[in-house]
Amino acid sequence: MTRTRKLAAVLLLVAVVAVSGLTAALATDNTKTYAYLPDHSVYFYDVAEGYAWAHREIDALAVNGVVKGGGDHLFYPGNPITRADFIVMLDRAYGMSNALESGAIPSKGTFSDVPANSYYTKAVTAAKAFGVANGTDDNRFLPQQNMTRQDAMVFLKRTIDRTPLQLQSGLISGFSDADQISGYAKDPVSALVIAQVIGGSNGKISPKALVTRAEMSVMLYRATHLTEQDSGTFYEKRGDVVNICIGAQSYCDVVIENYDPSVHYGELMRYSKLRQEGGVTYITLEENQPIDRMAAYNAGQLILNDPDSDKEGATVTYPIASNCVAVDVTQPYHQIKTPMSTGSTYRYCYPSVVDGEITVIYYIRT
Repeated sequence: MTRTRKLAAVLLLVAVVAVSGLTAALATDNTKTYAYLPDHSVYFYDVAEGYAWAHREIDALAVNGVVKGGGDHLFYPGNPITRADFIVMLDRAYGMSNALESGAIPSKGTFSDVPANSYYTKAVTAAKAFGVANGTDDNRFLPQQNMTRQDAMVFLKRTIDRTPLQLQSGLISGFSDADQISGYAKDPVSALVIAQVIGGSNGKISPKALVTRAEMSVMLYRATHLTEQDSGTFYEKRGDVVNICIGAQSYCDVVIENYDPSVHYGELMRYSKLRQEGGVTYITLEENQPIDRMAAYNAGQLILNDPDSDKEGATVTYPIASNCVAVDVTQPYHQIKTPMSTGSTYRYCYPSVVDGEITVIYYIRT
């Protein structure tokens, strides 16, 4: 099974962050390393409760620069998206404008209502060259018009058709409002439903509803993660693929090598191995770990309460490594300037220890 990510001769986004030095030592008495598996976006305040179905996909696209927020760590996931912005997202994911600029495809000009120097001009012009955006009979694109779900599916299906991937189409069943799909959108909608890029909600496909930024992100993520199988091309939802944070670094589409469907993979977990192979990051996760230690930071050392000791008030002291990273795991997940004592800003913490030195400290707020 191979994952195809090409549009004509242009490379798609790489959904795994490329990093070096990924191999971690096996856990020993003086080495225990931890990764944080977020249940919310680590970039955007407003992608949290209510967006469990979208936060991983939004973050994966954000890491690769395909989607961006509106400033102040806000994504506005429930807002509709304009036709221009949808095409910009498609271009960032599939590299259409790069193909046009390189001469891989000839230009077909632009639309009469697309300004020469707008942020979306190159993307829309490239989409026209590829036949993704056709516009109206009088050569308008209507860039500021909000996208409907069915039009988003039409644009997305046309884009996939310009890749080596082939989607199947057929009858649309299982949706109570399937008869509301416009004729021009029936084949694209059915193809994306069959490919499991689109699933609908509460038994409805809602073709005439406006597509939201969160919905757009999920569609685009699934489209860029289609796999060719013997029976066709599909998006495969996998429980063993997660986003993780280790210190200040985020990793997307990480494969859990020792995946067990009975285990809850979330929040802080000890890991014993982290490696990269063939552009994919793999991790071995051992057990969940509550962030539950009280600590005092003093003169390059972290003094922690010792829950394993029988003595009341017992502590254990670790030196802070010169490259130690302290992070706040609350939303948005972010690095803090220096290690801190718990008790005021932060209620608890938990450290990663390598060769007897603390390399990462995860803090949780009160």
